Amino acid sequence: MEKLKVIYLKIYVLVQELILDPRGFWRSHADTREGQDELVKNLLLPLLAAVVTAVFFGEFFRSDYFRIWVAALWAIREIVLFASLYFIGVYGTNELIKYLGFEEKIEPLQKLVAYSLMPFMLVSVVTGLFPFFYFLDIFGIYGFYIFLMGGRRLLAFPKEKRDKTILQIIAANWIVFGLISFTLAKLLMTLDQ
Repeated sequence: MEKLKVIYLKIYVLVQELILDPRGFWRSHADTREGQDELVKNLLLPLLAAVVTAVFFGEFFRSDYFRIWVAALWAIREIVLFASLYFIGVYGTNELIKYLGFEEKIEPLQKLVAYSLMPFMLVSVVTGLFPFFYFLDIFGIYGFYIFLMGGRRLLAFPKEKRDKTILQIIAANWIVFGLISFTLAKLLMTLDQ
C-alpha cells in the first residue's frame, strides 16, 4: 500500500507540472532516460487502473439493475482503448515519420505518447465515475498540445517542417483515437442491448 501511495504521489507531481507548464516540463524532462517499461509500469498502468476502476463503478451504478458484466465490458473498453492508443501512437507514428522521410524515433515517441495520454486519462477518471460529465472529454485534447510542445523538444525535425510535421502526426493520432473510441463504444452498445 505504501508503494502505491509513493507511485501516485509521484504521478500527481508529474501531472501537476505537465499540465500547468508543459514547456517547462519538457525542458526539464527532455533529457531524462525513461524506457517503455518504466513509463508503462510507473505512469500508464497506475493511471489506467484509476480509469478502469472509475469506469467500472460509474457504469455499475448507472446501469439498470447494477449489472456487473456491463460495467466490466466498459472497463475492458477503456483498457483496449488506451492500450491501442499507446501502441498505435508510438509505432504508428514512427511509421508515419519514416513515411514522411525522417529517421526512426521510438524512444522519444514512447515518452511523448505516454505523457500526452495523461490528460485523456485524467479526464476519463472523472467522466468514467460520473458519466453525465462526458462533455468534459473535450479537455483531453490538451494532450495534443502537450504532444506539440514535447515534439518540438524531442523530435529533431528541420525547423521549417517541424510544426507542420508534428501537426500531421497529431491529426493522424486524433483520427485513430476517434475511430477506435467510436468503434468500441458502438460494439459495446450493441452488446448491452
